[in-house]
Amino acid sequence: FYRVLGAEPHFLGDGIRRAYEARASKPPPYGFSSEALISRRQILQAACETLAKPSSRRDYNQGLAEDTILTQVPWDKVPGALCVLQESGEAELVLRIGEDLLKERLPKGFKQDVVLVMALAYVDMSRDAMALNPPDFIGGCEALERALKLLQEEGASSLAPDLRAQIDETLEEITPRCVLELLGLPLGDERREEGLHGVRNILWAVGGGGAAAIAGGFTREYFMNEAFLRMTATEQVDLFAATPSNIPAESFEVYGVALALVANAFVGKKPHLIQDADNLFQQLQQTKVEIDFALERGLCSLLVGELDDCRSWLGLDNVNSPFRDPSIVDFVLENSLPGLCKLLETWLVFPRFRDTKDIQFKLGDYYDDPTVLRYLEKLESPLAAAAAIAKIGAVKDSAIQALRKVFPASVKIMCAGLVIGAMTLVGLKCIPPRMDTKLAESLVRKWQFIKSQALGPDHCLEKLSEVLDGQMLKIWTNRAAEIAHNGWFWDYSLVSLTIDSVILSMDGRHATVEATLEESAPERNDSIYTTRYEMSDWKITEGA
Repeated sequence: FYRVLGAEPHFLGDGIRRAYEARASKPPPYGFSSEALISRRQILQAACETLAKPSSRRDYNQGLAEDTILTQVPWDKVPGALCVLQESGEAELVLRIGEDLLKERLPKGFKQDVVLVMALAYVDMSRDAMALNPPDFIGGCEALERALKLLQEEGASSLAPDLRAQIDETLEEITPRCVLELLGLPLGDERREEGLHGVRNILWAVGGGGAAAIAGGFTREYFMNEAFLRMTATEQVDLFAATPSNIPAESFEVYGVALALVANAFVGKKPHLIQDADNLFQQLQQTKVEIDFALERGLCSLLVGELDDCRSWLGLDNVNSPFRDPSIVDFVLENSLPGLCKLLETWLVFPRFRDTKDIQFKLGDYYDDPTVLRYLEKLESPLAAAAAIAKIGAVKDSAIQALRKVFPASVKIMCAGLVIGAMTLVGLKCIPPRMDTKLAESLVRKWQFIKSQALGPDHCLEKLSEVLDGQMLKIWTNRAAEIAHNGWFWDYSLVSLTIDSVILSMDGRHATVEATLEESAPERNDSIYTTRYEMSDWKITEGA
């Protein structure tokens, strides 16, 4: 009964009645039948009458202590009972009972009430998942999807349209994070396939433009960068191949796929993929005039044994070559062909995909493979690179140090997996943590402290927006500014605080909190008063 009313065991009779009045005066807004609402109110009234009278409350508390309380609910009042259970946070119990009920042949109105309260229970579970630290985006999405599916398949088409719209909006906001969380699961987890489908859906829905907005505070570029970090090389190539032509790939995506092709070619001993990668580098070379991609094309040539093309792209034989990089030229000329091969090995460190991040690239493993050798012979390549493998180990330690100068941290790489900015959750419209007595007390105490700072001798107004919003923020900002302007201040402290009741709205974003406060001020008697706070997204919008 305490949870049904949103009351606490220490509430006095008046507090119990206020909790009842607050909850009874705000029936669920999503289209329950009149029968369900009447039975809900009757159950709340029975709880209030039991707890408001000292004698019946004493008997009830004794029954709770002895675990002998058993409340019989008539069949016609079951939907109302499920309503109060859902409002009191018993989501799992509501779902268990509801699933059993839906197996029966229920009257239409009765069934719609059960479906609706089960959907709200799923919304509660989603809210709880999102309130975890870190948030459980997969669990939050799954719960909301079940709620939506239940409303669509078991409910009437006109049942709770506002609730459906809110679920759709929240799903749109948190789905990108859910997709990233799915992609981050272990590679053998079957649920990753849902994440891969999710990437496609988001990419194809947002269309072109790296700065194009995706729900949840993402741009296309930020989202795809985060997705690439969690994908294998093969998955990136498959995504690129499956994307429709009317959704052109961004440059950073093309570069990442080219590197993925190189990784697949090297690890899978599939040298024909090198040509596909080189074609993409050529495409980038023609569109990104500020970056020449000569290094990438030169090393692709080396991987298929085309040493002359490699030297040409690196500008080794032509001092006037626009592609010539003095640091690369000096290193290669100093170490001859083994240096060129070592340069290639170093470059191959960059394609860091989930399936290759623990692989140490060695050219010997590549050139010694029969499949690679047959491919190179078919191309009539000189295979000079293969002859250099035995000499690679002779490269001096000083040459390794030189490589660090060749590839500084600021190397001109557009790979999505290399430059990843921190993602912001600003603007993410997730359902806030569930309001309860503990959270309400914390918020009211914070408000009382900030108020004392704003009205005190320091006149600290800037923190008011941390706890207030709407008209409440405007009123107290003006009031505190006027006090500061006149040179006044109010010195007081909070002695005690008791939360009398917490009434939460059905969407979980609004709450009405009644509290009793005791304040102390110098040269004044302590004052005790009861007030009501209206809270939205866990800032105070009305109150004292």
